[in-house]
Amino acid sequence: MSGSTEHRKLERISMELNQLSLRRQQFNDRRNMLTILQEFRNRSNHNSTAEGSKEQIEIQCIDQELQELSEKKRELQESQDNILHSKDQRKVSFAECIISQGGLSILPDPSVVFVEAPPCIPAPKVILDIQKLPPCSSQTQCPECRQFITTEIVTSVGNVACLVCVTMSILGCVAGCCLIPFCIDNFKDVTHRCPKCRSSIITITKL
Repeated sequence: MSGSTEHRKLERISMELNQLSLRRQQFNDRRNMLTILQEFRNRSNHNSTAEGSKEQIEIQCIDQELQELSEKKRELQESQDNILHSKDQRKVSFAECIISQGGLSILPDPSVVFVEAPPCIPAPKVILDIQKLPPCSSQTQCPECRQFITTEIVTSVGNVACLVCVTMSILGCVAGCCLIPFCIDNFKDVTHRCPKCRSSIITITKL
């Protein structure tokens, strides 16, 4: 079986499995509704033999349909596993062929596809010590909800911005230039927040 044929067959099996899951969900919802209706009728002492027997027959039919769908799902999964197993066996035989040929890449089957190795990019560093968080969004563990998150940062006016403003005023920048530090994030304090529980993790001050 060629690679393209296997790919199309796997797609068809996957589509059929999704349709089976949807039908199973519909039957289960219908069965649950009928069961709740029967319990409601029993509790309200509303005895209707005809309606009760009709609902019971429908529940039995639904159970039979669910059993047939389960059997069909098992057959599809077995077919899917067989295709994937055959592909794995071809990969193993291909590797053995390369080794037997002294390391030369001789393709025994044109359906074999080479996958490039992932780029050598280091994984993002998770900083567990919140005291070492930099003044930018970082990955850490929230001390409140204990989830691994990428922090959100919020800037606020701190002592450095006020000190720079006063210093510029003393130096003669009184025409509004002394307010510039309040508009620059480099002079502001940085607060790390959890995007999930919205709690403040730590505030990094400039002083």
